[in-house]
Amino acid sequence: MQRFQFRLERVLRWQERVCRLEEEKLRDSVAAVAETEEKLARLAAHRVAVEQEISSQSSLLPADLAALAEFRRRVVGERQALERECEARLAALAAQREKLLAERRKLQVIEKLKERALHEHTQAADREMEILSHENYVSTWISGRHNGGEARR
Repeated sequence: MQRFQFRLERVLRWQERVCRLEEEKLRDSVAAVAETEEKLARLAAHRVAVEQEISSQSSLLPADLAALAEFRRRVVGERQALERECEARLAALAAQREKLLAERRKLQVIEKLKERALHEHTQAADREMEILSHENYVSTWISGRHNGGEARR
């Protein structure tokens, strides 16, 4: 009996590589979302720190109030831009997650085909072994009968 060889082994290896690449892309997408969320948190912390510093001053000049208003407008603009970036990165993350799931499903199909082929190969090997065993028994039985029959004559 020949050893088991899966005809789609190269396809299986290729699909495993595709899945690994898609997993890397997913990790990159997760990191990009985390990076944007971190930027948002740093921006919020910076805004709070500046406003606390300004509010701790005993007297504010009109120029200070104008600078604070401009700072707030700039922070709001940056926050909105970062929120849009975060939404876009979350959408990309969701799309990448779906792509990875699709590639994993393809891999599972190929793995099931391999399992089925191995099972069929094993069954064929068992049948072949059973036939050989039966033929050996019959051959031994006939040989024993034939030798025993000649001895009685």
